[in-house]
Amino acid sequence: MHPSPDHPVHVQILLWEGVELLDFAGPAEVFSAAGFSVEAVAVAEGPLTSQGFLTVTPSRSLGEAAAPDILVVPGGASERASHDPEIRARLQALAPVVPILFSVCTGALVLARAGLLDGLEATTWHGALDELRGCSPSIRVREGVRWVDNGSVVTAAGVSAGIDAALHLVRRLRGDAARSQVARYMEYVS
Repeated sequence: MHPSPDHPVHVQILLWEGVELLDFAGPAEVFSAAGFSVEAVAVAEGPLTSQGFLTVTPSRSLGEAAAPDILVVPGGASERASHDPEIRARLQALAPVVPILFSVCTGALVLARAGLLDGLEATTWHGALDELRGCSPSIRVREGVRWVDNGSVVTAAGVSAGIDAALHLVRRLRGDAARSQVARYMEYVS
């Protein structure tokens, strides 16, 4: 079930050691400015480090509470995340009940290695397009696009494309006026 206009939108952002700061902070800012509830989650409790310099403490464990409306899977250290059996298992368990899986940058590799992009169109950071193709022959990799929206799975290219795709989701869920209001608040021109 997709969030309706009168339903508050709950967003969870999956974090792990080495996650890319702007891959999760950009969409978090967009969703927060849109009035969505946003929280950081991880598979293990305790603080972690983003890009080797920022310590972040997720508020809960992935799958601990009700499934979110949007689950953001950012990039950065995606090799670590995509080969973590706990992350993979939790994503596979949540995928059927999360209305929108949203990857940013190499977060698409995490989804692909969990089998969640099979048969879909997808994009990722330009430097990882061939790696995404290698994850599954059934993924139809798109180059030169900012994001791809398959309905229940949205993939965004590199860092700034995550903001674009998040704004797209605000438009999809709340309309053009809400998207414009958030972009103006952020002084973001896209």
